Amino acid sequence: MMSKISLVFGILIILCVFVFGFVFFEPVFTEEVVDITVINKEKWPGERGRYFIFSETEVFLNEDNYYHNNKTNADELYPLFKRGDSYKVKVVGWSLPFLPRFRNILTVLEKRETNFLPK
Repeated sequence: MMSKISLVFGILIILCVFVFGFVFFEPVFTEEVVDITVINKEKWPGERGRYFIFSETEVFLNEDNYYHNNKTNADELYPLFKRGDSYKVKVVGWSLPFLPRFRNILTVLEKRETNFLPK
């Protein structure tokens, strides 16, 4: 009986280490520089510091997040994005299309104006 309880607690401890380790090390493992062209942008209703940036291939989240390198500049980044412009951005996280999980934009590294969409 005692060995079964020890086994269950051992498995729970290992799972907790993996989950919290992922949260802590996610920025290290998933940080990437990508090129995007903004086709739309939206504010998250009812919350400050949380925005959606829609590109041609993916939807990104621009939010303040302590676990993503202590990011606190979402309100400053959001006005920089204009429809039709292209950007080189640093992102972190994984995009899972079947779940509401989006990569977070950390910084804008470069802006290239293209203006192919009507404003």
